[in-house]
Amino acid sequence: SMSVKRIIVGIISLLALVTPIWGAGTISPYSRYGYGEWQSLSFSANQSMGGLGYGMRSNKSINAMNPASYTAIDSLTFMLDLGVSGIVDGFESTSTSSTQFNGNLDYVAIQVPLAKFAALSFGISPLTTVGYGYSFIDKKLTYGYADTITVKQAFTGTGGMTQVYLGLSFDILDRVAVGVNGHYVFGNIQHNREITFPNNQLYAPTIQQEALYISAWLCDVGLQYHQPIGEDDELIIGAAYSLQLPMQNKSEVITYTNELVEVEDNTLAFDYPQMIGGGISYLWNKRLLIGADVLWQNFADANYYGKTNQLNDRFVYALGAQYTHALGGKRYIDNMDFRIGANYANSYINIDNKSYDKWAITWGVGFPLPNTLTKLNLHMEYGQQGSIQEQGLIERYYKIGIGVSLNERWFVKRKLR
Repeated sequence: SMSVKRIIVGIISLLALVTPIWGAGTISPYSRYGYGEWQSLSFSANQSMGGLGYGMRSNKSINAMNPASYTAIDSLTFMLDLGVSGIVDGFESTSTSSTQFNGNLDYVAIQVPLAKFAALSFGISPLTTVGYGYSFIDKKLTYGYADTITVKQAFTGTGGMTQVYLGLSFDILDRVAVGVNGHYVFGNIQHNREITFPNNQLYAPTIQQEALYISAWLCDVGLQYHQPIGEDDELIIGAAYSLQLPMQNKSEVITYTNELVEVEDNTLAFDYPQMIGGGISYLWNKRLLIGADVLWQNFADANYYGKTNQLNDRFVYALGAQYTHALGGKRYIDNMDFRIGANYANSYINIDNKSYDKWAITWGVGFPLPNTLTKLNLHMEYGQQGSIQEQGLIERYYKIGIGVSLNERWFVKRKLR
C-alpha cells in the first residue's frame, strides 16, 4: 500500500538526518569505567518484557538477540523495526544531587524471508555507550607543610561502540531453527581528566585525554526449539553463543602539563568476551506469554588493556510477560499487547575493588495500527545502579521509548477490485 511505503520512505529520511547524533546514549558517571554501559540487542517490544530474547520467536517484531528467531517471519512479509528513547537520569551522592535528560536513536533493523525455511536480518544498534561529566574538590595537606591545598578534579567522557549486524536463520527441522549473526563493531571512546588548583598559582594544571579507537568483527550463533502443545499453547527453548574474538583497539593518551605535551600511543590486546545466553518462553491460550532469560558474559578471561582478570564476569537475569486479550478480535483493545518485566545484572567493572548491581522494572503497550500488521510499541523503564554506601553515588533513571514494528505484506501483488 502506498501509505505504508510513504511511511518507510519518511522513516528512512528521518534516520538519515538523526544518525549523525548516534551514541549520545548515556549520561551516567558509571559509564566512565570499562567500555561504558553495555547494551543488549533487545528491541522495544522485548525491552518492555525485561529485555528477554533467547527464547522468543515473533512474526510481529525483530529479535536480534537470538538469530535463530528470524525464521518466525511470515513468508511474504517485510519487517522494519526502529526505536527512539529519552532518559531522565538522576544522581545522588552524600553531598549533591542532579538530574539530566538525554534523547537517543536506539536501533534500526529490517528482516525479510529468503525462502519458506530461511530469513535474513540486518540492523544497527549501540553496543556500549559512554557519556559523563562531573567534578569534585579535595583539600589535601601539602608535603611537609601545615597548610592545605585545594585540588579540583573534573572528568568528562563521550563515545561508545556501535554494532552493525547481518544475520541468517534456517529451519533445519520442523521445530528447530538455527541462526548466525556477523557483527562489525566500531567506535571511539574519549576520556578527559583535568586537575586544577583553584587558589594556588604554584602548581600547574594537568589535562589528560585518552582516546580509544575500536574495531572488530564478531560472530554469534543461535538455536531455538519450538514445540506446539495442544491447539493454543507453545513452548520455546533457545540459546545463543558469542565467540571470544580479538578487537583492534588503539589507545592514545595525551597529557598536557605547563608547556609539556606527552603523547603515548599503544596498540594493546583487547578481546570481546565469550557469551552464553539461554531462555525459555511459554505461550498459553494464544494470549499470555511468559519468559525468562539468563546471560553469562565471560569478561574475566578476555584481554583488557593487554591483561586478563581486569574485569568481572557479568550475569544478567530477565523475566517478562505479554498479554493479548484476543488476537484478531473485533475491538481495538483485543489486539493490544500489554507487557511487563524486570532484569538484574552485576557490573563487569569494579570501582575501588567493589562490584555493584543494576536492576530495572519495565512495562509497555503495543498499539496496533488499524488495517495493518504494524505495531507502535510504547516502552517504559525505571532502574537504578550503585549505592551511596559503597560507591558514593546512586543513579536512578526513567526511560521512555517508542518503537515501530512495521509489518508489510511486501511480495503480494494487489488485485484490482
